Amino acid sequence: MQMNPLMKKIYEYGFAVDDVVLYLDTHPDDAEALAYYQQVRDAYEQFYREYVTTVGPLMFTEDRAADGWSWTDDPWPWEGGMC
Repeated sequence: MQMNPLMKKIYEYGFAVDDVVLYLDTHPDDAEALAYYQQVRDAYEQFYREYVTTVGPLMFTEDRAADGWSWTDDPWPWEGGMC
């Protein structure tokens, strides 16, 4: 089974974002790296939004995000909630 092309882009750009963030942790004044971060972050967000619009949410909480962070309303694992 072949991966959805949008999901593949999300993985690729997500990796690039994580990688450049690690670099920027130790090189915060690197203007070229910061520009690259902004470029790959914008692309990641574009592919993410497109996927959510065409396929559906990637996270369970996305359908409840309009009213704020609701993950604290659910039971914690030690209270019988799911991990």
